[in-house]
Amino acid sequence: MADQSTVDVSGWEQGLAKLSDPSLRQSLARSMAVAGGKVLRDEAKQLAPKDSGRLSVSIYLAFKDSESSPERVVYSVTWNKKLAPHGHLIEFGHWQTHVAYLKDDGTWVSDPARKLRNPKWIAAHPFLRPASENASQAAHTAMVRRGAERLPELLAGARDEA
Repeated sequence: MADQSTVDVSGWEQGLAKLSDPSLRQSLARSMAVAGGKVLRDEAKQLAPKDSGRLSVSIYLAFKDSESSPERVVYSVTWNKKLAPHGHLIEFGHWQTHVAYLKDDGTWVSDPARKLRNPKWIAAHPFLRPASENASQAAHTAMVRRGAERLPELLAGARDEA
């Protein structure tokens, strides 16, 4: 049985050379980026603290249209700031200056009328940075595996159109 972490990429250079249509190349790149991004997203969801309200469920993979071009595709793993506006506080840590509590619906509330006498440092509980460190190899493998699946599909479609 073959090693599950390796993918045969022999012939890729010739295959890519046959993809003369830039939109087909971009389709391949996007498919590969999504495969890797999903691995990183899922790792970030696992690492997000479970007692942080809706942070974990708000983490998603986003295509960055403004940073992408026909030659480059950019995705990011981030969180929905409307669902979890406190995500940056958890990732980087923060000074708590007011009384805060977790509501029944999973949202944190800071009471502006109840200032703490002595602000306290709330340590960071990073989830995005460690996700990248922990899962980068698995993401790379997922990207290569997806490319190995998608390239023949695109080549077959390109032959059909020729």
